Amino acid sequence: MFPMFQELAPHDRHDKCGHHYAVCLDLKNQRIEVLDSIRSEADADLTMHAELFIKNLKETWNRHYEHSKVQIRHFPTEYVATVKQGNTTDCGFHALEYFAKWEERIVPAITNATVVELRKICTWN
Repeated sequence: MFPMFQELAPHDRHDKCGHHYAVCLDLKNQRIEVLDSIRSEADADLTMHAELFIKNLKETWNRHYEHSKVQIRHFPTEYVATVKQGNTTDCGFHALEYFAKWEERIVPAITNATVVELRKICTWN
């Protein structure tokens, strides 16, 4: 699983606001999965950002694992339906939950209570 960060205003060098989401390389089911807590496959910014990363991932895999039995160049990309967050600030917490609890096709149940608990943990740490 790969953590992704997309700057929302890449041309403004003073604005470092962005969005977190995840890309999962699923070797067992031979696909690449994108998990986003705000956007879906219909969002052009998401697909452009994710597809560029996935293209580079496939090229790098081919370069370093050329003789491996596992090749990923044919893996399709699937945008997984996730629970959408209710605001514009909790994407990092949703991404952390994806990393901690992702089990193939079972999307972790992320609620407002989950986010509150994660904020407490982050504050404590």
